[in-house]
Amino acid sequence: MGFMDKAKQLADQAQQKIDEAQKQFNDSQGQKGAASAGGGQRFDEHGRPIADAPPAAEAPPGPVETPPAAPPAEPAAEEEPVTEEPVTEEPVEPAPVKEGVEGNPDPFKPLQ
Repeated sequence: MGFMDKAKQLADQAQQKIDEAQKQFNDSQGQKGAASAGGGQRFDEHGRPIADAPPAAEAPPGPVETPPAAPPAEPAAEEEPVTEEPVTEEPVEPAPVKEGVEGNPDPFKPLQ
């Protein structure tokens, strides 16, 4: 049992070191995040950076043009319904295998 006790003790020490390193990393990330949160870059749901809109005072003055309205669409003429014949599928025969070539070769085997 001495060997198992020693292994358990070493495992506990290693876990404590991992926990300490993780805590230090999290603390440093929290400090970086707090510093950059005020004026940091914003991103959309796909991770692309969002360009900040200019403030209202810097917006160029002038009328906003709207595109002209499209003319109303004419009602569609009544058409006869098209009926399609059902498609029947015939089985396809596999291509013949050449002599000396495997039907299902190993993809990791180098070509010769």
